[in-house]
Amino acid sequence: MPLHCTCGAELPENARFCHHCGKPQREEDSARAAPEPLAMVAEAARPAVNFGNPTALRVCLLCASFSALLNSIPVVNFGCCLWLLGAGFFSAFLYSRRMRLALSPSDGFRLGGITGLLGFVIGLAFTAVTLLLSRGGALRDALQQGFERMPAQDAVTRQVMEFFRTPVGMILVLGMYVVVGLIGSVSLSAAGGALGAKVMEKE
Repeated sequence: MPLHCTCGAELPENARFCHHCGKPQREEDSARAAPEPLAMVAEAARPAVNFGNPTALRVCLLCASFSALLNSIPVVNFGCCLWLLGAGFFSAFLYSRRMRLALSPSDGFRLGGITGLLGFVIGLAFTAVTLLLSRGGALRDALQQGFERMPAQDAVTRQVMEFFRTPVGMILVLGMYVVVGLIGSVSLSAAGGALGAKVMEKE
């Protein structure tokens, strides 16, 4: 009966190493074998980095949760750009370590993008809960303070500011906030993921 390696390759008789994956087949060779470095595997064998990859999804969700938590804490949230970049960076770092793969910058970019999207959704949920608890008062107060800081030097500017104080205007402002926040969150985290992959590539 032919022998097989754990990778599935059929081994010749008395083989010391697998000709397919290089794994030692004898205990004395296994004991001397050094830990395997991060490997660049063939593109066809590399698991796709997307929402269908459970390992990637778990790593991205973990990093996104920490980022959203930091961005929800007063004063700490001043470093929001840093937390988003860090979330993308560590998603690439942790996934690379977990899968024992040297990621390409494009894989890191996708990991970071997924992390940014998940972090934005989690942060949006935090914001929605806060607004529900305050019955919209927190949003009205924040918008009102923002409008008061804006200079109103002419009639047109004053009319625009008055429009944004109406319910329709507030909804429009909130919509713009969501769009800009989504683009910023995904872009910064994706950049962090690409950077993390580039750093891990050098190890």
